[in-house]
Amino acid sequence: GDAISALSSLSLQFAPPPPSPHPPLSVSYCVVMASTGAESEVRGSRGYIDGCFDLMHSGHYNAIRQARMVCDVLVVGVHSDQEIADNKALPVMRQEERYALLEHIKWIDEIVHDVPYSPLLSTLELAKADFCIHGDDMPVNAQGVCAYDEMRDAGKLRIIKRTEGVSTTDLIGRLLTLARQEQRHGAPAFPAAPSEVPRKLDPDEVIDSVFRYRESSEAVGEAQRIIEQMASKYGIVKEDVQQLRYALAQMASSSSSSTSGAGKVCDDEALRTKAPVQLLTSTRRISEFSSARQPKEGDTVVYVCGSFDLFHVGHAQFLKDARALGTFLVVGIHDDVTCSREKGPYFPVMNLNERVLNVCACKWVDEVVIGAPREVTEDLIKTWNIKVVAAGTQHQRFGEGSPESKYAVPSKLGMFQEVVSKWPHLCHDTVVGRIMQDREVYLRRNKDRASREDVYYNNKTSSTPAEC
Repeated sequence: GDAISALSSLSLQFAPPPPSPHPPLSVSYCVVMASTGAESEVRGSRGYIDGCFDLMHSGHYNAIRQARMVCDVLVVGVHSDQEIADNKALPVMRQEERYALLEHIKWIDEIVHDVPYSPLLSTLELAKADFCIHGDDMPVNAQGVCAYDEMRDAGKLRIIKRTEGVSTTDLIGRLLTLARQEQRHGAPAFPAAPSEVPRKLDPDEVIDSVFRYRESSEAVGEAQRIIEQMASKYGIVKEDVQQLRYALAQMASSSSSSTSGAGKVCDDEALRTKAPVQLLTSTRRISEFSSARQPKEGDTVVYVCGSFDLFHVGHAQFLKDARALGTFLVVGIHDDVTCSREKGPYFPVMNLNERVLNVCACKWVDEVVIGAPREVTEDLIKTWNIKVVAAGTQHQRFGEGSPESKYAVPSKLGMFQEVVSKWPHLCHDTVVGRIMQDREVYLRRNKDRASREDVYYNNKTSSTPAEC
């Protein structure tokens, strides 16, 4: 086969959502309004924006940011799992996870749960909103018509610019590719790519990396087994075994190249794993997302670090709890190479720029260190005047390496604290497992959504710099 490329502010009591399809909106209709900073009595324009908010990315956050700029109070509506399934496909992130994540996002003033996929004038009345806001990529509902026709016809629709170069469709494509690799290779964790492996690393990890990096044929697999038998029988030193394995990997690569294009290409091998246009992260966009706050004298600076890949409510809740340990939260985000070394060649799913914007959208974050070192060093602590270093615990870890070495310095200095996870089940494995379980459904969804995105990009016109 072809070589595979290296892949929630107040507490909210959630009432159980009503079954869909939606009944007429009324006082009996199960809605939760959550104040998240602005009082509902605030006078001025009230805007409304809704969505699935599944596998949230910088495009979602930028839409919410833009929407907040055109009103005084922003009300965000979120669809139930059933409503999304009826109009698109079952969301990857579950209802309670999507609802809770919005509680942690800046720019949001109020939240309405379980809103209809096609907003009605009665939806605006319920949200006490003056108008509805959506990007210039209008969705189609289950009936095949624009979901925002009623808003447009009533003169209640405001259009904002779609964030190009990132979409849930692309992320699901990346996860489908990842799920395929895990199905073929079994274990979810992958060692580092061969080119990044130190020579003295255990050969078992080396060869495992090679054959997760490239799909092996039966013949190459047999050759691999022979090498293992010879190494065991004749006591071949590790360095020589490593060389044999690299030579075998090169042979597998050459064989793969010579037969590329032969045979039938499976649907998931033709998946779109990135948008037709590139996500262009500018310093202006980062400044729009950042708090621009600086630590003041007397602030207690708390530091956390990680990959924060596929940013979800587990991450957001951890950041909220970590910030409660002080008054100023600094988040270090590891670069792509560091993430790949820890988690495997198909990670991170989101690149560094995407992950930075996602973390910046969280209301608890005061500052972000881009490309932070894996180990928390004494120099880092002194530079940022850090008083507390926090890390999550009691959650499903995935390829994070040894926490003892990562936090050795702050532990020695007596400033290391653990934060118990409130969403212990959420991790890469959980998300990938859901994709694998309903793989065919997501394949069909992505094929349809990708074609619609192509139409959008093909018909787009030039944008002003402020819209980019």
